[in-house]
Amino acid sequence: MARIKHIALVTDDPAKTAEFYKQQFGLTELYRMPDDTGSKGVWLSDGYIYFAILKYGDPGAPKLGPGQSSDLRGIHHIGFQVDDLEATERALKAANVAPVPMERSRDREAAPMARATSKAVNLKYLGPDAVQFDVRQQGWDESIGMAMQRYELTPVAEESK
Repeated sequence: MARIKHIALVTDDPAKTAEFYKQQFGLTELYRMPDDTGSKGVWLSDGYIYFAILKYGDPGAPKLGPGQSSDLRGIHHIGFQVDDLEATERALKAANVAPVPMERSRDREAAPMARATSKAVNLKYLGPDAVQFDVRQQGWDESIGMAMQRYELTPVAEESK
């Protein structure tokens, strides 16, 4: 079963936006890019969800919608952690789910979470209404665990009748 483990939003000022969420909700800062300003992005967590606040218009935060033309600021995409990345990729391809139309730059700055695991790979797709989502097998939990206590959710037991 896939689990929602990642939410990303785009904003004009990632550092200022991150400060709001840290102050108002007690989130922990995992890291920022660049390290001194966070002008390209700041990554936070509550110990369970990995929360990326990205600079609007940065190549790593593609525009949204058909043809990727939106000027939207706000929720950008969600990320699903799956048990088997290759099987999920095959299933999405078989279902004709389109990848996010964006150029992959080999010169792009490495994501901080890539330091946590060599298998920190995001596959990016377009769901219904061209809503973006990432699929990943590992990386978010490892990055959270490097900076703070990480939490797991447990299923609720049904009450017997």
